[in-house]
Amino acid sequence: MADENIQAQDEAVDEPQGDAKAKTDWKAEARKWEALAKKGKAAEDELAKLKEAQMTEQEKANARAEKAEAELAEMKAEAERLQLARELAARESVPLDLLELVPAENMEQFAKLFKAYQVPIHSAATSVGARINAGNGKVNPRDAFVAFAEQQFK
Repeated sequence: MADENIQAQDEAVDEPQGDAKAKTDWKAEARKWEALAKKGKAAEDELAKLKEAQMTEQEKANARAEKAEAELAEMKAEAERLQLARELAARESVPLDLLELVPAENMEQFAKLFKAYQVPIHSAATSVGARINAGNGKVNPRDAFVAFAEQQFK
């Protein structure tokens, strides 16, 4: 037994290395492993069907009830999260669409941060139109360009 292992190791060492070694057909290897995976999936599906067939009617009903209860709990949690988002949107003046994307435990913090960093893009006093028309209706191209550039690069 030990002699056979040593002999197998010697033969493995004697194999040519590099370019002389036979190249592996990777496509064939991929197909082989894909076929094995499909067989494994089919066996898994068959086992699941056998287990389900062996279940009693009471066990099947219990499994369906547990699944329904889990779905109901998930739906209730989502409804509560959306209700919290609606309340926060109304109270903090934050867009509801944004709050719906945030997990419930972070909504209040997000709303406060959003309000703190929300800066109006255009204000009446610094709008391009207000800056251009400030000179009695005369438009100075330089002032128009400066007002536009300030507004764009704030």
